Amino acid sequence: MRFVFSVIYSLVVAASSAAAAAADIRADVEALFRLDPPRFDFARIKLETDRLIDPSIDVDARLAEVEHMAATIATANPPDASAWDRLGALRQFLYEPGSWNRNHPFAYDHDDPYGDEVTNKLLSDYLDDRRGNCVTMPFLVTILGQRLGLDMTPAMAPLHVFVKFTDDEGKTWNLEATSGAGAARDQHYRDHLPITDAALENGVFLTPLSREESIAVIASVVVEDLIARERYLDAMAVADILLEHYPNYAYIMVKKATAAYYLLKAEFHDKYGTADDVPKDHRAYLAYR
Repeated sequence: MRFVFSVIYSLVVAASSAAAAAADIRADVEALFRLDPPRFDFARIKLETDRLIDPSIDVDARLAEVEHMAATIATANPPDASAWDRLGALRQFLYEPGSWNRNHPFAYDHDDPYGDEVTNKLLSDYLDDRRGNCVTMPFLVTILGQRLGLDMTPAMAPLHVFVKFTDDEGKTWNLEATSGAGAARDQHYRDHLPITDAALENGVFLTPLSREESIAVIASVVVEDLIARERYLDAMAVADILLEHYPNYAYIMVKKATAAYYLLKAEFHDKYGTADDVPKDHRAYLAYR
């Protein structure tokens, strides 16, 4: 009897711990949308997000590193430099080898261009190995650009993030951070990626992201990490939070469906031959999922 009680108690504790962990990650992700209300800072939000995946990340130390980078770039121009001159200094600092980057420029990671390995989407990883992807690269350009007083914000294309930059004359340009932050026309993305007229009309792609939408894009790495850890229910719950803040986020819609598929596979398809084989007390749960 004691053994049975012990087993039951262990299961209850494990279930309670799992529920607490799920509640914690959901609360932590929701808290990202409340960070820095007076001065929205992509760097802190990105680093705080990354710390949910890797708790060893020292946010303050990394922020100091970013501030030092921005200060170094700022010395390349006089205080009244034009937006294009400041952008030129930013491009040089990141993408051209020199003493400013220890002759180790930031470059596209051709071994993992989509950041399939979750750790490759962490800003700290990009700062360390200087090999980035279409998440870390545009966000670092935006982070540094905003510190230089440039009007920059992220924008989405299918499986891709790029930068919207508005110059001193009020004209907005696309900057492709994976290619030296060079200018790219909207048609460039339409030629290379599946973007329909309806997606453009509905603002799904190629439009500047709002503050909340940008945070949702940053936090999408948490959903990817949860799926990789086989925490499918948590991944679906976090995806729902992101979709509340960014309803048009097509990528997270797909990721939520992916998590649901793996959940069904793990809990039902791998255990039972047909739906009729599922125990009656589990069928309502199957139908719900």
